[in-house]
Formats: sequence, structure tokens, C-alpha cells
Amino acid sequence: MSQSILVNHNKARIAKQFSRAAVTYDKLAKVQLDIALDAKAMLPEHSHCLLDIGCGTGRITQALRQQSQQLLAMDLAFGMLRHASFQTMEPSEAPILWLQGDAEQLPLQTCSVDTIFSSMALQWCAHPEQVLSEIHRVLVPTGHAVIALMTAGSFSELSQSWQYVDSQRHINEFYPTDTWVQAALKSGLKVDIKKQCYQSWHPDIRHLLASIKGVGANILLNTSDKQSQNPAINRHKFNTLEHFYFSHFGAEQQLPLSYQILFLKCEK
Repeated sequence: MSQSILVNHNKARIAKQFSRAAVTYDKLAKVQLDIALDAKAMLPEHSHCLLDIGCGTGRITQALRQQSQQLLAMDLAFGMLRHASFQTMEPSEAPILWLQGDAEQLPLQTCSVDTIFSSMALQWCAHPEQVLSEIHRVLVPTGHAVIALMTAGSFSELSQSWQYVDSQRHINEFYPTDTWVQAALKSGLKVDIKKQCYQSWHPDIRHLLASIKGVGANILLNTSDKQSQNPAINRHKFNTLEHFYFSHFGAEQQLPLSYQILFLKCEK
């Protein structure tokens, strides 16, 4: 399978997986909410036209209405957009324009928005330079972008535990911080960065794995359909995984799951 075909194949699987997770996402995505709110606090107080890339279920999009005259909400997953558009909205507030689109090919005119927001979405893109180039293209001069995404080292406890169990790949490898920073600079954006580790805690390995699957993040990239989900886990592997996880990372009968987050605050 060629690289371009594989990338498009991955995008289709990502859209399908996150569409499936639309109903359960908000209930399970507590860390994701904390990250998004911290990213939102970095935005300008007011924008004329704001684009939310990877809007998901729209729970942050709704809050963004308070600081923008015109709001565009885009996601690759149609199921997420459909769920988001059905959420209750005050009739007095400005409407949201929901768009299905790809962050690597934004369906917007050059210099058409003054602010871009994206939280926990762009780590799924295969080409950081293309993503940041598109963000630079659609921003007006002096426009701003705030991006939060997962980087290398995320899910480290789970990755190390799986390495003890078998030699198969169960966890995605995310780009390191420097890859995203260099992509932003190469695109022509000025950038300030902040790095922060967030953790969720779970009573056992079953709940921990469910927290990943329930938000659609269990898909493995750069694989065929048959490999798109984590390999089947028999009882012995499951018990070995949980025992190793608890013995090396557990605290107070809870299992941690770490998210290494990069915040990019950009200006054109």
C-alpha cells in the first residue's frame, strides 16, 4: 500500500472510529475537557471569525461562541458533527457553521479567519508541516492560533506494560514536541510553547482501556483494517498486563494514564 493511499485509509478509519465514539465521548473524556479548557484560556478574548478544528462533540465549541462573532466548527468525523449539531443552543446566540473537513486541507479561503482553536485533534494528522501550513494560509495577518495536542511519551505506562507482555504494537507513537514546533516555524508562524502532563486514574486495566476506546483513541495508525484495533487479548495476557501495570505504576489501588500535552500559541 502506497504512503498516500495509507494516509487516506487511516483518515477514513479515524473518522469512522471517532464517529462511533460520539455518544460516549463526553462522559469519558474528562482529561480531554481539562486540556481543552486550559487551551481555551490562551485564546484572545474576542475574535471576529474563529475556527475550531477537530470540534468533536461541540462541548467546547459552544463555549467559544461567547468570544467570537462568527464561529466555524470542523471535524473529520461526520458522526461527531451530527452529534454536536443536535446539542441544545440558546436561540439568541449566533449560529455555528458545522463543516466536515480535513486539517491537512482546510475547506476555507486564504486569509479568511482571525483565530484558530484546536484541542486533542491534530495529533492524528500524518503531516505536521502540512497542517501548520494550512493554518498559516487561512489565518489573516496578525491572526492567532492555539493548539493542544498529544506528543511522544503519552500513554507511557501502558506502552511499557505492553512491552513486558508481548512484542506487538498496541499503542500509537506520537510526534515529539520539536516536530510540531519546527513545522510551525517553517510555515511562517511565530510560536510560544507550553508543555504539561495530565493524568487520568482508573480502578483496573479494564476501565483504563475502556477510557481510550470510549473516546475513539484506540485505533492504530499506519496499519491495515485487520490491524486497526489493538490485537485480541486473552485472559493470561490481560492478567499479566494488569499485574505489571499495578506493580510498576499503580498508586492507592489506581492505575495512571499519562497524556504529554503540547500547547502551541501561534501568531501569523
